[in-house]
Amino acid sequence: MRSVSRIRLSGASTSPARTTQAIQCRFQQTTSSPMTATSTTHASPPWRARPFHTSAAVASPLPTPPRAADVVPMYGQGPPPNPPIPTEDGARAAARETKEAAKKATDLVREAEDRAIRISRRKALAAKTSGPDSTRFWKKTSVEPVDDHLQVRLDSRPLRHPTTKKILQIPAHKKLLAHALATEWDGLASVKQATQGHRVPLMSLVCRAVDLEEEAAQHGAGEQGPMRKALVENLLRYLDTDSLLCWAPPDELASLHGPNGAPATRHVTGHGEITLRQLQEKTAGPILAYMKTHVWPGVVVEPVLGGADQASLLFPKAHPAETRTAVGAWLEGLNGWDLAGVERATLAGKSMVVASRLVAGWSATATTNPVATKENGTALSVEDAFAATNMETAFQTAQWGEVEDTHDVEQADMRRHFGSVVLLVS
Repeated sequence: MRSVSRIRLSGASTSPARTTQAIQCRFQQTTSSPMTATSTTHASPPWRARPFHTSAAVASPLPTPPRAADVVPMYGQGPPPNPPIPTEDGARAAARETKEAAKKATDLVREAEDRAIRISRRKALAAKTSGPDSTRFWKKTSVEPVDDHLQVRLDSRPLRHPTTKKILQIPAHKKLLAHALATEWDGLASVKQATQGHRVPLMSLVCRAVDLEEEAAQHGAGEQGPMRKALVENLLRYLDTDSLLCWAPPDELASLHGPNGAPATRHVTGHGEITLRQLQEKTAGPILAYMKTHVWPGVVVEPVLGGADQASLLFPKAHPAETRTAVGAWLEGLNGWDLAGVERATLAGKSMVVASRLVAGWSATATTNPVATKENGTALSVEDAFAATNMETAFQTAQWGEVEDTHDVEQADMRRHFGSVVLLVS
């Protein structure tokens, strides 16, 4: 027989008499049923004592207070690891390989097509250069006097105008021009190259002068043909924005661009440390003085930008009507050779004043006082003309340097044009 090992009482709310009665009742049940008492050793009987009040089942607090977790600090070394790379399954790998193979095959086909196009173009160009219409049909060039003119001959054929097909007649005193034109044609490899203007600058310039001479002969001395009239009007427009007459602001305004209030200066070859305004005044002074004395007597040409009495530093001021009339009259009085030279030099340097100074210095018919010869120092050299039209570029490249294949190519082209003008008018 097993007695009750533990009986929970409900507390102070239960009376002693009632507690004794409950104990006797439970004891009688256990003594009257031995099988039930024996079974209690294996399973919890349904008659086990239960608390008589709910307050007796409340759990008591823990005997020890809570303790904070001991967190171990983490020390990172090196960069974070790379993200995992997803692996491809068999189907995706096969699709990717197929796509790459197709792209490679397409690139090979495109490369083969481009190579075939290049080969066909090369063959077509070779056929053109070797055809009967493009082959150089002359072996040598020469200059021969005919009457009071000079003719350039390709073997025995005289050189002709490409449009009118007339024989080019060069004045007898222009021997340098005739020989330079013959040398130009001697350097050509085919007739096709003769149609490219950059290969034959003298040929195009001579044809322009011949056209102006023929127009003047057709209209007489007192009339102006449409070609000459349009040319003079175009040159006068260049005079309003002449590069020699567009000056930088005065020093008191230009000083804003220099460090610590000092004028912005550059070391320009041949001039030393100088401001842009000083360089422009120093270059334009002798040219304007010569034009006022020998070419345009009594005509005062002032800067169109940067003048002392000019309110705007952005918009050029127009020349007086008297200046435009005098310059226009001088242009209309030039012969075709000199006028073509002024046009070519103006287009090359964007300065009608420098172009007129260059032509007047080398031509005996373009000045009021014909004393312009190279021997007495009144002729403007090609380098001086180039320097006068290249002042701003030279001033900037002295600080920042030149751009390869840009500045040097432009400078060589300007010198070539100015040199061709000297040969044309001298």
